[in-house]
Amino acid sequence: MKRRFDFEKKAFWFTQQGPNQDVVISSRARLGRNLSGFSFPFQMTPEEEEKTKQQVLTALENIPGPASLSVFQLDAMNALERKLLLERNIISQDFSLQQNKALALSQDGSVSLLVNESDHVKLVALRPGFDLARAYAEVDEIDSRLEQHLDFAATLELGYLSPFLSNVGTQIRVSFMLHLPALVFTSLIHKAVKTIASFGLSIKGFFSDSEESLGDIYQVSNQISIGMTEKEIMDNLEEIVLQIVQYERRARDEILDREPITVKDKVFRALGTLLYARSVGSKEAMNLLSLVRLGLSLGILSGVSLENVTSLLFLCQKYHIQSLLDNIDEIDTKLIDYTRAKLIRERLEGVQTPGGE
Repeated sequence: MKRRFDFEKKAFWFTQQGPNQDVVISSRARLGRNLSGFSFPFQMTPEEEEKTKQQVLTALENIPGPASLSVFQLDAMNALERKLLLERNIISQDFSLQQNKALALSQDGSVSLLVNESDHVKLVALRPGFDLARAYAEVDEIDSRLEQHLDFAATLELGYLSPFLSNVGTQIRVSFMLHLPALVFTSLIHKAVKTIASFGLSIKGFFSDSEESLGDIYQVSNQISIGMTEKEIMDNLEEIVLQIVQYERRARDEILDREPITVKDKVFRALGTLLYARSVGSKEAMNLLSLVRLGLSLGILSGVSLENVTSLLFLCQKYHIQSLLDNIDEIDTKLIDYTRAKLIRERLEGVQTPGGE
């Protein structure tokens, strides 16, 4: 039976509260695994691809309880549904265009398993805020259960094998999504990027690959998984990210103390545009929502929750707006921009300005 994913659910991870959510939007843990006796995905024959897919899906059916995931065939999804998964960072652009692919998702989309992407098995868990331990525990639980039914490729010397040298070993990739508007405002983001890189970590714009990220949102992750345990990798990343959190908070306090009029003007202008505009593009929305989120964190604004604004960063993307409209085919850009503006106004209803003059 072909399953359809319910994209209308309200309980997605980005609608929930999390620790240190003023700066840390989400924590992400990813494990890659490959099956013994098969070529890596990019080298597989169609026959091998089908065999590995069936083995993984059969194993998945035998791990009930907290590891239960619903399986979906990508071929059964229309183009819009694939784009929604792409915008939620569940699948990659390349994976979304391929045939005969399968994935499994938890009810709220926070846990996913992709079959035959860069690895035979790619397990990912997302948690709101600074909660990497829980995200890792979720993928580790599923990984342990799958290992009872699947023969993963590994050696005592190298650990888990991967088509990418940087992933050999633990095959773990962990990351945090951070909101860093004050570091950008004070031009300290470039120094932060260099500092993070000096610790062997990677930082990039979440909504772009450059240092100039839309909405001042960045992703910090480990680059190498060999020679260290999972705990060492996570502890190292958490320590650095907590330092960044403190830098960002100090920068926020300083800009509000030194340039209160400038900061409030930016926040109120952003809010005014979002409350009264009848047409808002996706890039503009991202940058304006970033300022509203900053205003809430500083106490300049109140009346709506941080997670409400965080959810808008995802729900205002093009194909999420298109999903609100009846026609699943390409829709006029003006209608999408109009619908985006309407959604934002509705979600920001009740916002107050207790810190304004």
